[in-house]
Amino acid sequence: MTGTSIDDPPVDDPPVDDTAAAAHGAAPAHGAGLARHRPTARRGARRLALGVGALVLVAGVVAASVTSTADGESHDPSGVSMPTTDGDGWKRVFSEDFADTTPTGGFEEPYADRFSVYHGFADTAGTGRYQADVLTAHDGLLDMRLRTTEAGTPLAGGIVPLVDGQWGGQTSGRYTVRMRSDEVAGYGVAMLLWSDQNIWADGEIDFPEGALGAPAYLNVHCLADPAEKCIHLETAASLADWHTYTIEWTPTRMSFLIDDEVVSSTTEDIPTARMHLVIQAGSNSGNPPADADGSLLIDWMTIDVPADGAAPQATPPTKPAAG
Repeated sequence: MTGTSIDDPPVDDPPVDDTAAAAHGAAPAHGAGLARHRPTARRGARRLALGVGALVLVAGVVAASVTSTADGESHDPSGVSMPTTDGDGWKRVFSEDFADTTPTGGFEEPYADRFSVYHGFADTAGTGRYQADVLTAHDGLLDMRLRTTEAGTPLAGGIVPLVDGQWGGQTSGRYTVRMRSDEVAGYGVAMLLWSDQNIWADGEIDFPEGALGAPAYLNVHCLADPAEKCIHLETAASLADWHTYTIEWTPTRMSFLIDDEVVSSTTEDIPTARMHLVIQAGSNSGNPPADADGSLLIDWMTIDVPADGAAPQATPPTKPAAG
């Protein structure tokens, strides 16, 4: 089953623009599987602030809960509403629930003040091509529809949230996204923190990451040797189901939560450089099947930063009971 309830737009073989990567927040080396995102040439949203951290393996995963209104019916596409409070020590600087419907494939222009959108360059695997027209907002969701053109090019989607009209990241923060995906052969997703300066050794935090419709992984690349992963964890959550994923990044700890439960946390190897949030879905290594077709769906997303004068703490792991 695909996640779309919209008419199929025309699918043409996408153009390739060697300068488009830098113009939309990603490096030209992207297609080689190297790192990732440079400042966008276009401005226009709200501004974010954030920080970084490392991890330590902790426990499992919980099922998504359902939030209902007084009349007993859920009024959110995923069954869980976007939180309206930011919590002790945190300040909300970005929130989006995709309530503004767009034409099919027409997400970029109406949301230009809130997101930088990838367009016209190779995805990380190098086999697919980022296209703005894979993105549509409908039914309170952002729909990234992944499929292959008639000419055989896999289409990919990527967004970078903007805060107060500015591109760029922070040095600590809390990022939360509620999402699910269809099972789409040959395609994967990564929600990640990436260096504003496009320096891999500044850090790379991928959570969640994995093949669409498959288990959600946590991957934290080592600062000393970013080709190595200091944390590699398969969680009990499936990307095929609705879950809420949170990265908490402070100078002293980084924690990762699924549905408000810590699945990993660390006090070591915490990045200190400015990093920004990216959500990207595209082809895995090799070429997806020609008939692969499905969606990554995002219900809502929020970004919090430390409030003025505050030093919020990342959620510590829950120690298992003795005995």
